[in-house]
Amino acid sequence: MRIIVIGAGLAGLTAAWELRKRGHDVSVLEARARVGGRTWSQRLGNGAITERGGEYVFPTEFAIRRLSAELGVPILSHNVRYARRTVDGRHVSFAELEATTEQITETLRGMLADGLTRVSVEDAHREALGPDYQQHPVYRRMVTSLANDPNLVSAASAFLHDPDADQPFIDDGGRFVGGNQSLAIELARRLGAAVRLEHPARAIDQSDSGVEVTLADGSAQHADAAVIAVPLPILRSLRLGFALTPGQDAALSHRIMGTAAKLGVPLAAVDDDIALQSADLSWWSWRSLSADGEHRIPALSCFAGSRATLDALGTEAGPGRWLSELQALRPGLVIDGDVLLTDWSDDPWTRGSYSAASLDWTPADLHAFDVPAGRVVIAGEHTGLEQTLNGAVVSGLRAVTAIGAVERLTETSGGPA
Repeated sequence: MRIIVIGAGLAGLTAAWELRKRGHDVSVLEARARVGGRTWSQRLGNGAITERGGEYVFPTEFAIRRLSAELGVPILSHNVRYARRTVDGRHVSFAELEATTEQITETLRGMLADGLTRVSVEDAHREALGPDYQQHPVYRRMVTSLANDPNLVSAASAFLHDPDADQPFIDDGGRFVGGNQSLAIELARRLGAAVRLEHPARAIDQSDSGVEVTLADGSAQHADAAVIAVPLPILRSLRLGFALTPGQDAALSHRIMGTAAKLGVPLAAVDDDIALQSADLSWWSWRSLSADGEHRIPALSCFAGSRATLDALGTEAGPGRWLSELQALRPGLVIDGDVLLTDWSDDPWTRGSYSAASLDWTPADLHAFDVPAGRVVIAGEHTGLEQTLNGAVVSGLRAVTAIGAVERLTETSGGPA
């Protein structure tokens, strides 16, 4: 079949790669002048690589690790206490982290058993941890990573439907040696001329015989099927000349887009804390292990999540206020060159960072995108509960499976194969 993939982030490139391997004629249309989407690596002035987007590949995220092994793109450890960050001078022990998470989960189960509905992440922490819950390191870590208002995010989605719940927890994550964007770059290299940059799509329609994608310049491209792998706000802005399934409409209506910013800081000196979380706002900073396995890279990475936190840090006006907060948190910091601020709310091709499940989310949403809408399949982190690099890869693989239903349709109708 001829298949158009819209979006050259990890979701779209994974789908395109797997479809190519299955013998399909694939073309990838990307709006930007680069591949990778929300994986975007850049060198600071002192040579250290910083991630402007997605950062962590966790130990039990097997889909992306299989893909990286297949493509020969190596992973090394961040060697950072991702879930046990220092807050107000302390970080919880591994045992305390597990016990607190179990306490919140069991409290949530009890709230739901009592008939409560639309229980938020904020509600569950308040009920489980008491009046000082907002100062607890476990709360502060989770709400930072949500990149959303915790009053608006489903606690059930966060605590009861973790895709890795049956895997042992390991408080570390990995990164690609050449920068996280290197995986997307290698996929695009192998796909070659099939990847077309600066080709933004504006509308998609379909008929019994195929799909039509209209580009921003008014030209049209035709194929037998399509995969739409763009961020949630961009998906909502596309003109679709057909209906999604009722389950897909419901699932998309239950997603809310988050807001986040990253700060890459080249340094000449800093304290020894490798994972330091603000006690008052939803942002943290860390320093990753070098490829030599012994030293730390000469850079700090900072992540801030939620509109309220970005406003408090004044990211719209530049990095100045955030740098002041960082130096107050880390008085020993000596900056060595220009810092790099990335505010994803300003990015025209994402209009936010990544999504979260709203209070209306239901478990039925988990399977809404297992099937096509006619000849069109939807991919992207917003189609599941993993808002990570791995979540993008998993969604791309799911899209390939869903394309199988379109193949059967064309075979039955006698159309192109």
